[in-house]
Amino acid sequence: MWVTLDFEASGLTDASYPIEVGYSLPDGTSVSLLINPDSSPENWQYWDDYAETEIHGISREALKREGMSVADVCSHLNSTLCYYDDVLCDSQWDLFWLGRLYKAAHMRPTFTLTEVGHWLLNREGVNRDDFLAAMESLGPAPHRAEADSKYIRQALSMILRQEHCST
Repeated sequence: MWVTLDFEASGLTDASYPIEVGYSLPDGTSVSLLINPDSSPENWQYWDDYAETEIHGISREALKREGMSVADVCSHLNSTLCYYDDVLCDSQWDLFWLGRLYKAAHMRPTFTLTEVGHWLLNREGVNRDDFLAAMESLGPAPHRAEADSKYIRQALSMILRQEHCST
């Protein structure tokens, strides 16, 4: 049983931080959580206007208004994802942002996040290139965490079905 998880962030630099996390469960349930950057004691100030306007479309003001605290987000993820063997992401950036989120909350995840390419190494007959081809066949990514987590799940399901059908 595997879960897919994705983050949106304030930008793509070492100074960036997570602003949204989304996941998709095996039963089709999916969730999005906005993260209030002001709740982090890490002084999360970096903001990339391009990321806001051209990628995820989430404003810093919306995060302050609607976002949960870093501790509440981590608690939610821990209580929900601890039951799954594999929690998968499509980018090393997601691993970075997970670490940044939990560090800010002074907590540890109760699950292990694994990049899809590493997870696929243990599966005979499919690899990261197959995953990337499946992602490409789905069209452009929505660039919102919940939608992207469902998108990753759909691509993985496609290639794992093909693997199952060929054995």
